[in-house]
Amino acid sequence: MPGLWADPIAVGVSLARFGALGVGWSVVTVSLRQAIVPDELLGRVNGAYRLVGLGTMPIGALLGGVLARTFGLRAPFIVGGVLCVLVGIGMIPWVNNRKVGAARAAAATG
Repeated sequence: MPGLWADPIAVGVSLARFGALGVGWSVVTVSLRQAIVPDELLGRVNGAYRLVGLGTMPIGALLGGVLARTFGLRAPFIVGGVLCVLVGIGMIPWVNNRKVGAARAAAATG
């Protein structure tokens, strides 16, 4: 997490790993949506996903700027990292192999 150290190489490696995770996340979510969403709704679902995912980025940038100005430049990285971990843990009951398998089965029969 870049907020925990000041070494530029460590921060660069951390940001590169985070970027690679973002690419993996995109591949998995798009593939899953294509597998479980009916073709006639796929455009709407992708549009809504992009609206929420990309449309909230300016709000995050604003909040990150406020955090950086108030608590220092490391604060947005620390808060963002903690939030990512908490959201990831919180999503475990809703996003797991059993639920994905059930959604795929429902998409195949429906």
